Amino acid sequence: MKKNIHYSWLIILLILLAGRNTSAQPSDADKLRLQIAKEANDTLKIKMLIDFSLNYAKDDKESDSCLKEAYMLSRVKKYKYGLAWGKYYEGRQLSAIGKYDEAIEKYNQSIEELNSMHVIQYSQGYPLSEIRVIYNLAGKQEEKFRYYTEKLAFYKKYGPIENMANCFHGIAGYYYHIADYNKAIEYYLRARELYKSFDHFGYVNEKQVVGSVYLEWGNLGKAEIYLKSYLKDLINPFYCYTQLGNISFKRKEYKQALNFYKEGEKYYAEPEFPAINLVNYAKVHLQLGSMDSARYYLDSAEKIRKSGNFGINFPAGNLEIDYYFYKYFVETGNNKLALKHLVAALNDAQSSIDIPLVSKYTNELHSFLLKQGDSLQALRYLIQYQSLQDSLNAMSTRARIASFEIEQQQRQKENEIAQLQVQKTNQRNYYLIGGVILVLIVLGILSRLRYKRKMDKELLTTNFKKQLAQSETKALRAQMNPHFIFNSLNSINSFIIDQKHEIASDYLVKFSKLIRLILDNSRSETISIEKELETLELYVILESARFDNKFECIYNIAEDVNTGSIMIPPMLLQPFVENAIWHGLMQKEGEGTITIEIKKQDEDFLNISITDDGIGREKAAELKSKSATYKSHGLKVTSQRIEMMNKLNSSGAKVLIIDLQDEFGNATGTKVELIIPF
Repeated sequence: MKKNIHYSWLIILLILLAGRNTSAQPSDADKLRLQIAKEANDTLKIKMLIDFSLNYAKDDKESDSCLKEAYMLSRVKKYKYGLAWGKYYEGRQLSAIGKYDEAIEKYNQSIEELNSMHVIQYSQGYPLSEIRVIYNLAGKQEEKFRYYTEKLAFYKKYGPIENMANCFHGIAGYYYHIADYNKAIEYYLRARELYKSFDHFGYVNEKQVVGSVYLEWGNLGKAEIYLKSYLKDLINPFYCYTQLGNISFKRKEYKQALNFYKEGEKYYAEPEFPAINLVNYAKVHLQLGSMDSARYYLDSAEKIRKSGNFGINFPAGNLEIDYYFYKYFVETGNNKLALKHLVAALNDAQSSIDIPLVSKYTNELHSFLLKQGDSLQALRYLIQYQSLQDSLNAMSTRARIASFEIEQQQRQKENEIAQLQVQKTNQRNYYLIGGVILVLIVLGILSRLRYKRKMDKELLTTNFKKQLAQSETKALRAQMNPHFIFNSLNSINSFIIDQKHEIASDYLVKFSKLIRLILDNSRSETISIEKELETLELYVILESARFDNKFECIYNIAEDVNTGSIMIPPMLLQPFVENAIWHGLMQKEGEGTITIEIKKQDEDFLNISITDDGIGREKAAELKSKSATYKSHGLKVTSQRIEMMNKLNSSGAKVLIIDLQDEFGNATGTKVELIIPF
């Protein structure tokens, strides 16, 4: 029995010793630290320091320390590779103090020097990957897009092609920023395919990014597939469990959502992770109606935010504390505090230049204020929201144009290089044939190049003039009479002061719809007559309401005019109708009428007439009343637009103004005829 006990203790002792020996074994990081300390060769030491910074440093401070030491040694040794990483180190220091433009310049210098050495830049820790973060902090999304698009063309031509993966990821981030999720996913998947061959972390990371974009886009099925696939690798499990919880939350599977968030607690690695999770718990309890629990979790998250002075954006997710405080106070009936927190959420989103969140909060403010009866404030946020959507559309358009221009420039460079190579080959062959033939060929080539330059110059001049005319047309089209907007807002204010809330609400709805139609139509070169008339009818209704229905508008559309398919420039008729109201009908005693008639003049032209039975142009000029002396910019702008149409397309469009008279020569109104091609 004693012998057995003796053997048992011996076995336990051996196990403990083995465990002690195992735990005492140095890690890879410790081994590399020892090698760096012992290394006498400065060049090898520089490489080790950079390797340690990229792969083993426990935090940014240790990483910077290694890069700084490598940079100092490289300056002494004039070691090109180390100096390239030194530029990266300097960029990081500039970024840390908010000098983003200077940081971008240093990062770019580092990238260019690494390119000259044909260095493959991975998804983590390399300047080609991190420069996008600096662009984001600087709020320079379009510059980031152009930078990565140009670099993509460079690596495609000169290599290393692996660096294209970082470019795809950067371009995808731009499209995600402007909410073009289809394009974002396309480029993330391109990056993933390239990372697969050389960077496991990058390959796995793209899977979770694609899953997150699908979640944002609303495709919960695909989001779940990508995120669960990513979870198998356990590279960033907290983020993955958070996103899976968000999927369950959107599906209203609240118990499952709480389970995912709870699982994420095991992987807290950053100080903001607990705060993000607490907000997730709060939003679930808000949906379950557990107000006390929701308030507890929000207060706990707020304490963490204050202690760390956190913002709203993190790689692991958004910290939307104020937004869910707003939700809580709406549910508990405290609208004053709800509004305070929603405004605070919007301010944080604007400071972080997070366009999706700014758009979300602006739209929420519009809806909230409208429900509270604050129509004017609601309108202000509605206009901001629509302006933001227009900006996103414009950014998307500029992205496509920039991408096309860069591709064209690269193609032109490639063609020029190819032409030079052909010329060199031909020249070698021509030397064998003889000097005379060589001279003739050289003369032919010079003549051809001279002719090509001449033709290119003429083509460039023609294109420039056309683009200039198009730009002028767009600028003219975008103008709108501010007098009408101010009068409409004053009318809404008057209705509200007079306690005519229903009339004010109806007027505001029509006014908002009109503004929206004008903004939508202004983005198109042409719109259907049907849309033009819809906009015009709203305008006439609003103007008529302001003047106690003193006039009416009659529409006569010929049967052979298909208003849904015939296209005309937008906002073409409104300035003439406005002119008829202000100059013709407002000075008339009694009620007036405007008649709009649309018919085909022949197979190619449309005749649109606008007739009023007002006092006539001559009488309006004599009265010199307020409305008569009011200068309508709309007529001038429309005339200029028609001139631009004729410059661009030689369309033959024209405007005729006819003074109407009775049999005794008295003025009976004015008729405007527009003859435009269709």
